[in-house]
Amino acid sequence: MKFRGGYNITLAGRPDKNISVLPEPNALEIPLKSRRFNFSSVCVEDGQKVDTGEVLATDPENFSVPLISPRAGTVSLDEMEGHIVVKDISKADEQPDYDESKIPHAAAKMGPAGTNRHKLLTLGAWQFFSDAYTGSLPDPMGNPQAVIVSTLSMEPFLARGDALINSD
Repeated sequence: MKFRGGYNITLAGRPDKNISVLPEPNALEIPLKSRRFNFSSVCVEDGQKVDTGEVLATDPENFSVPLISPRAGTVSLDEMEGHIVVKDISKADEQPDYDESKIPHAAAKMGPAGTNRHKLLTLGAWQFFSDAYTGSLPDPMGNPQAVIVSTLSMEPFLARGDALINSD
C-alpha cells in the first residue's frame, strides 16, 4: 500500500533522556463551549472550592454530560467570559468518585451494562464517544448495535459506521 501527501516534519536533535515535569499553572481557564458541547448549566458558584473530578457544569442538550474539574482549586466565574477559571490550583488524589446510592431507582431497570454506561457519563468519559453515523453523542442509556474501536488514526478519512458494519 502506498500513501501520498501529508507532511514530513523534521525535528532537530534528539529527545532528552530525562523527562521533566512541568509546574502546575497558576489558573486553569476551562471553556464552557466546544464544537460538540455547550455547558450552559453551571453547577458551581463564584468563589466555591472544588475538588479534582467535581462537576463544574453540564450540557442539558447532550444527556447532561458533565464538565469535570481537572484540578482542585477555587472557582471564578467572572474572570473570563465563556470560561470557568479555577485558581489556587492544587493537585489532589485523583480517585474516580461515583456514588452508586444516587441511582438505586434506575439500577434495577438498567442492569449492569446500563449502570456502567451511567458511570461513564457521570465520570465525564461519555463525551468522548460518538455515533458512527451522525457523529453526535449517543444516548448513554440506549442499546448500541455495535462498538467500533479504531486502532489506526485515519483522519480525516474516517468511514461511517454503516460503511464498516453491514446489517446483512
